[in-house]
Amino acid sequence: MSELQDCLKWLEEEYPDEIELFPRTCGDEILEKVPEPLREFYSLYDRADFPFGHIFSPEEALNDPIAKQAFGNEWFQFGCDEYFTFWLCRFEPDDLGLWLDPWDHDSETEPEPSFADLPSFLHFLEGETDIPF
Repeated sequence: MSELQDCLKWLEEEYPDEIELFPRTCGDEILEKVPEPLREFYSLYDRADFPFGHIFSPEEALNDPIAKQAFGNEWFQFGCDEYFTFWLCRFEPDDLGLWLDPWDHDSETEPEPSFADLPSFLHFLEGETDIPF
């Protein structure tokens, strides 16, 4: 089992009634257009709902005109939380090999990648969220 599959299994066990993973619907031509760190997820799933946010379908993310205008060709907005954070992935890693950033659009700072892979990113988001049960 891959690190991503382990992460998703752990999240499903932690939040059995709050996570929904939707089976893959995109073809390989769409999969090739998403940033590398997201390809394994999108090869398995179309989108996901977590108690701490959502991963959009690749078609939705690739065709969002507002995200394209805001982030250009440098960043791919693949999800968000319910409040103020956009989930971004660079199309190319930075000099440290980092790709992903949970960017607060009210922060008045530019996005800066903080994570190298989706499992680390999701574990961070889960740990930062106060989820009432």
